[in-house]
Amino acid sequence: MKLKENVKLMVLLLLVTPLMLSAQTVTKSIAILNGGAYSNPDDYVTLATFDPLTDVTQTKATIYTQSVQGMLVHNGFAYIAAQDSLAKVELETGIITAVVAVTGVNKMAVYNDKLIVSRQFPVTSGFVQIRQIEDLSLLSTFDEISDESWEITVVGDSAYVSVAGGWAATEGKLAVLDMKNTAFIREINLGAQAQGIGPSFRKNDHIFFVCKTPWGGTTGTIVKYNIAFASYTLYQSEHVYGKAAGIAGSNLYLLINQNIGIIDLNTVSVLDETLVINPFADLDITALSIDTVSERIYVNYSYWIAPDGVGKIYDLNGNETGEYEVGISAEELAVNYTDVTSIPFNDEKQHAITIFPNPCFDQLTVTGISKYTDIEIFDIMGKQISFNGRGTETSSTIDVSALPPGVYFIKVSTFVKQRLVKFIRK
Repeated sequence: MKLKENVKLMVLLLLVTPLMLSAQTVTKSIAILNGGAYSNPDDYVTLATFDPLTDVTQTKATIYTQSVQGMLVHNGFAYIAAQDSLAKVELETGIITAVVAVTGVNKMAVYNDKLIVSRQFPVTSGFVQIRQIEDLSLLSTFDEISDESWEITVVGDSAYVSVAGGWAATEGKLAVLDMKNTAFIREINLGAQAQGIGPSFRKNDHIFFVCKTPWGGTTGTIVKYNIAFASYTLYQSEHVYGKAAGIAGSNLYLLINQNIGIIDLNTVSVLDETLVINPFADLDITALSIDTVSERIYVNYSYWIAPDGVGKIYDLNGNETGEYEVGISAEELAVNYTDVTSIPFNDEKQHAITIFPNPCFDQLTVTGISKYTDIEIFDIMGKQISFNGRGTETSSTIDVSALPPGVYFIKVSTFVKQRLVKFIRK
């Protein structure tokens, strides 16, 4: 957070208390899609959820096919593309509410009550379909798109589709669809530098497309597309790009040279190519996603045969904060958010955060917290001088003996509450 933003937050929270939040988005669970061992025809696709508050992973549903293409989590449901099947699963109960056969099913996005589905090999036409989100029934097909399609980003009434083509494609394209009128608008040939165009993310007036480096390649490209002017710029670097987690602030988190790195979207250049280095010699990074609410990166480490993989949790600075269970070929990962209403900011009965003693000498104790609580200390000018991203189940003791005497602020953030308190170090 920038200096002036910290100061603004401190002034606001100190002057306006108590505060009642009418609605707040929180992280309910993390959805993990495992493809199973390709060598075992009886090892099927499984959907699991990880609860970040309890550290419990539960298998929720089995899709009786193999290989994972895509997963979208929306309003408490997981939409799963597995081999030639498209399934809708309620995340809380694991009930499969709809399943249909869709040849070449790939990635998905939502527009109102419609599900946009991209398609790939073995289909040779109809590379994007529109389906009813309730029962997955087919509504229409776009036959104008020229090749195999991948990620989809929806902005207003328009859908932007990465048209990467098959394994032998030598250029990347972008299709634009009018979803309000179910009409094809245009397809833009972005050229050879956009080969492998795939993951896409919106930030303000632009969409950023990650062009995944093809097998044997040594360069990666980011396409910056201006939504208002339908113009674009390509930024190529001498790095190998892979799957992407998403955007937080001005940073795009993605695989760079097989590790997790950062692209600075202000300059569209590599800011850090080794934020998180793969700690495993025998496991690949098969999926990654950003939880923008709790500011965490979830990463699946797995392989296409036994044994099961490992899931790891990192903060946005690349520090490991926890683990979760994943299976074999854990190739999709998504965050399930939910809205919580009427949460008191300083409810002393159920949501009390207590900080003592104040003034303090060597130690400051924080109670009323839970696991993965963020505890940050700022000086009087708003500069962060310490960070602790992991407490115990109920409390945390912070060593402040190294701080010079003076006035400081401690910011405590959990999944459903936040408190900022001024304290004095004697």
